[in-house]
Amino acid sequence: MITVACVLKSGGRYDAEWVRKLRDGVARHLTLDHRFVCLSDVDVPCERIPLEYDWPRLARQRGGDHDWTVAPAWWSKIEMFREGLFDGPVLYLDLDSVVVGSLDRIASYQHRFTMADDPWRQTVGGPLCSAVMAWTGDQSFLFDAFHEDPDGHAHRYDVVEVNRGRIGDQAFIEDQFARYREPVDTFRAVMGPVLASYKVDCSRESYPPTASVIQFHGLPKMNEFTSGWVAEKWI
Repeated sequence: MITVACVLKSGGRYDAEWVRKLRDGVARHLTLDHRFVCLSDVDVPCERIPLEYDWPRLARQRGGDHDWTVAPAWWSKIEMFREGLFDGPVLYLDLDSVVVGSLDRIASYQHRFTMADDPWRQTVGGPLCSAVMAWTGDQSFLFDAFHEDPDGHAHRYDVVEVNRGRIGDQAFIEDQFARYREPVDTFRAVMGPVLASYKVDCSRESYPPTASVIQFHGLPKMNEFTSGWVAEKWI
């Protein structure tokens, strides 16, 4: 049985309602037996795995869509790689994902470790994106590496690497695989355009017919739509 996982860290944009809508979207589009779980520090409308760490939220300010006074709580994603947490294949989805098509092909593929590619730079060898990930087997080396120096890693990937066009947990994960010369697959490479970016690939009227998941990175988010396909799919 595949585990479909998400993460909700309190204190940010998202709450338990976003978990419910993602859970229901997965249920509508995944016919395979699955377990839906959320790693969280608050109550959620599904099986909850408690977050054990309050990992860094560094103060900083940037412009545009990322006008933050504190770094987002993306480092909680790394807890998904705690040793022994999951048994079997895992599909991870960010809470700002909308499921619009069948997930069966994604869920049944034998992923070693697969990530989304950068929505803006969808090229072979380009930056990776952690909005959607899938894997099988023990990937606890990612948790162990971050756990050794969470403040140092957060500073590097929330501050230093930003100037190089790389940021957050996704750059950290990519670098850890590179450290061991282990390749990371992308969904686009192994199964085509099953993921899409709202900003890059969609409009208010339509989305690519090949897409199973639409990523709402940056703004707007799904809760800003009151009509059209976004509102209809995010229910």
